[in-house]
Amino acid sequence: MRNKGLGHWMLAPALLLLLALIIVPLLYSAGLSAYSWNLTDIDLPKQFTGLANYTKLFGDPTVGTAVLNTVIYVVFAVGIELVLGFVVAAALFEMTKGRKLANALILLPMIIAPVITALLWRYLLDPQFGLVAQLTGTSIGWFGEANLALPALIAVDVWQWTPFVILILHAGMLSIGQEQFEAASIDGAGRPTVYRRIVIPAIVPQIMIVLLFRTMDTYRIFDTVFVLTKGGPGLSTETIGLYTYRTGFSYFDMGYAMALSIFILVTVVIISSFYIRLLRRREVLR
Repeated sequence: MRNKGLGHWMLAPALLLLLALIIVPLLYSAGLSAYSWNLTDIDLPKQFTGLANYTKLFGDPTVGTAVLNTVIYVVFAVGIELVLGFVVAAALFEMTKGRKLANALILLPMIIAPVITALLWRYLLDPQFGLVAQLTGTSIGWFGEANLALPALIAVDVWQWTPFVILILHAGMLSIGQEQFEAASIDGAGRPTVYRRIVIPAIVPQIMIVLLFRTMDTYRIFDTVFVLTKGGPGLSTETIGLYTYRTGFSYFDMGYAMALSIFILVTVVIISSFYIRLLRRREVLR
């Protein structure tokens, strides 16, 4: 009993910090979403509007466009990262020499801050002075044309975050028991069969973890889009995270911005719950 009480006391600071930094702001945001509050009239009292901000959310055409752009971004970015990550992780797994050096070099894009990455790519793809324009002799406005801006943003995300996928999948491959590969070799199985029958089934938990984290991260994407396109041209790269920021700090409608934030939170929780349920179901089946 004494040890149990000591454990509770040791957990108390962390729980208080969690309460102060996460729970209280979350409850405040949820409460504020039920009010009409404009930052340009900050001295005026907030007007209670109930669910009006949420009703407005589901009738706002810009929200529909932003969610669609976000879903496209998530599906293509995460899908490409997963495929490329698996291919590179498999190549590393097959290496006998230089694996540590290759791992270190591959992880470099991931450790660069997203804003710095965005600035780097803005310079590289500048239609007049960028390195790509100089080398190819073309002047393509990658971030200035509506049909190219979103694919260009996805390419930047793939460049920066594929190393994360490689790291997780490669670790999963290294955890597979060597005896399984020896048994497959005795049976005369080729490498494609080994990956199809042994490697891929063994790293399904790692694949689910990658999908969980990358889906949550890409759904909330803001910084790269803000630096490179600011949602343009038009609304071609407007994401739900960027629209939430713009609503709060460009249009100064904090009540509606909080409703958008709660919408993002609920969506992320639903997505996370789906992946976690799949992981638990697989553990039960095992």
